[in-house]
Amino acid sequence: MKSRISPDEPFPARLERLRDEDVEVLNSKVHREIEHEFATDGEVDAETAARKDEIADELDERDAGPRLRLVPQREDDDAERGYASAGHDGAIQAGDAGASAGLPVRARGGSWADTQRG
Repeated sequence: MKSRISPDEPFPARLERLRDEDVEVLNSKVHREIEHEFATDGEVDAETAARKDEIADELDERDAGPRLRLVPQREDDDAERGYASAGHDGAIQAGDAGASAGLPVRARGGSWADTQRG
């Protein structure tokens, strides 16, 4: 296995068709090539730099894309996001919208003790 991809080697025209693992391997090879070129020539080839940018764009797009949740959201996930629901430690005032229906309600800020004072 070769750990670098030189500027004269073939490069996929459409990165979006590759599996995540293949893009990650390609990313690693391009970065290794950048290190090699810099150590050998003192600069990075324009083609290698363009490839690095193209891969970075692809990885950023994949990171920002929609995510499929295969596991149902847990109730404690709501608490970490600042939501409270019936039966949790978050205080729900009787007048809060959705509280009587047991729907998650955004916490109002402040501590639990603040809600008891007021």
